Amino acid sequence: MKKYIIVIAVLIVVAAGIAYRMYNKPHRDPASETALEISATELFRAYENDEAAANTLYLDKVLAVGGKVAEITTNHDGMPVIILETESPMFGVSCTMENPKMTLQAGDVVTIKGICTGYLSDVVLIKGTLVE
Repeated sequence: MKKYIIVIAVLIVVAAGIAYRMYNKPHRDPASETALEISATELFRAYENDEAAANTLYLDKVLAVGGKVAEITTNHDGMPVIILETESPMFGVSCTMENPKMTLQAGDVVTIKGICTGYLSDVVLIKGTLVE
């Protein structure tokens, strides 16, 4: 009985240590990482044609996506979300930006660097920064 209590206590301590380490893990900074360059149209087409293959190539990778700004909205945290145009009339590449103060407008041609998180009708990037 005593052995079981010791084993359980050790497992709890190990689990707590892992949880603490994961919680305090440093955040990724896409601006400091090397990015794969791709156009918004090519990225969207890759996901639309074969999501599994596109995930293998782009998911959780830093991408520099170039394209024309279709729309700029704001998410629930007040951060700007830029939608880049693609061949689809309804969907595009969506990127939540890190800098809330931007001077972009619809129609501007930009390159955005961010982390690809997958495909939800739009291809989604997070932690976006403008590439100058």
